[in-house]
Amino acid sequence: MDKKALFTLYFVVLLDVAGQGILIPALTTLIIDPTNGFLPTATSAAMRNFYFGLITGSFFFCWFLGATMIASYSDKVGRKKALVICLIGSALGYVLTLIGIYMQSITLLVLGRIVAGFTAGSQSVSQAAIIDISTDENRTENLGRLVAALAAGLAFGPFVGGIFSDQSISSALNVTVPVYIITACLFLNLALLLKYFEDVRKTEGDFALNPLSAFSELAEAVKTRAIRNISIVFFACVLSMTLFYIYATVYLFRKFEFTTLGNSVAMLVIGVGMAIGSGYLIKPLSDRFTPERIVGGALLVMALFQGLFLLSGNEYFAVASLLPFVMGYGVAYTNCLSIFSDAVPEEKQGWVMGISISLFTFAGGIVSIIGEGLMDIFLQLPFLLSIAGMIIASILAISLKIIQPYQAST
Repeated sequence: MDKKALFTLYFVVLLDVAGQGILIPALTTLIIDPTNGFLPTATSAAMRNFYFGLITGSFFFCWFLGATMIASYSDKVGRKKALVICLIGSALGYVLTLIGIYMQSITLLVLGRIVAGFTAGSQSVSQAAIIDISTDENRTENLGRLVAALAAGLAFGPFVGGIFSDQSISSALNVTVPVYIITACLFLNLALLLKYFEDVRKTEGDFALNPLSAFSELAEAVKTRAIRNISIVFFACVLSMTLFYIYATVYLFRKFEFTTLGNSVAMLVIGVGMAIGSGYLIKPLSDRFTPERIVGGALLVMALFQGLFLLSGNEYFAVASLLPFVMGYGVAYTNCLSIFSDAVPEEKQGWVMGISISLFTFAGGIVSIIGEGLMDIFLQLPFLLSIAGMIIASILAISLKIIQPYQAST
């Protein structure tokens, strides 16, 4: 596969994550900030939390339903067709989001996230496409670069979202401008995909929509001994991470009165940290430690620095503590993907990457539903539960036999 095709795959992942980096700070401003004007000023904090959870939760739940389905069928009809569906669906979702902002409609915001969620399977399909062209020796490194592209998206999204929505720079800027930019980038990515990317695997089959397949695929994963234990650890890891990630901007707004720009800077730091962890730490750590010890140690690092984030009374120290925190996540996440990949044969790579994304999105849906209630109890509760989850996941990574490499029958 040539470099242009490889760039196209990385660009897919970058934009997928960049969109979240743009929307989460924007939604925080629109929904949580009572001075914004999107919701009536009299709307209670509890109701604002509910709307925020509804919008983010609808995206994650529909992403859960669609990710495994699209990834699994990409094994049958090809990565390219599946990625085209993902890019078109994401663009349509952003268009609906723009209309919802202009019309001040919660319903349209939710509908936009539903459409984008159902077709947000590009990460798992891109992961499978990278695996298709990787060898056993460079698979973990290539996945590390893909996660680095994911991290770059985490940085690119907040940068675009923060700068191009800041009215102190220009009165013409607002939260819709970054959404226009990400939508245009999606259409550019679609053009690059159609021109430069071709499947390297021979496939046969028809694409069929069956959103409920997510549940049957996860049930099969539970029954599959090779990925059962790593699924448990990975789910605990991503559940803990999403408890932090989704509500970090709300926490920063309420504790330090962060604006959209301030929250975008925090998201930028998250992206940089993940890029460092997945792009530069994977190989040196892999040369010295076993994968289960790397995952377990990275989770403990995350728990430690999230604790420092909560204890900080200074906004600059709080944001700085995010860097090593997310470096740990980049290391843990990449190694988990590699363990998933090693556990199944070539023809199941799309399926197993879909499983990993479904576990992540299922966790995101749970957090979106319960997180706003947890913050109503007290502001730090989601993050304390996140720290506890990371410690538990670390213990499980060491104690369970999470590495079950696939061995072809002879």
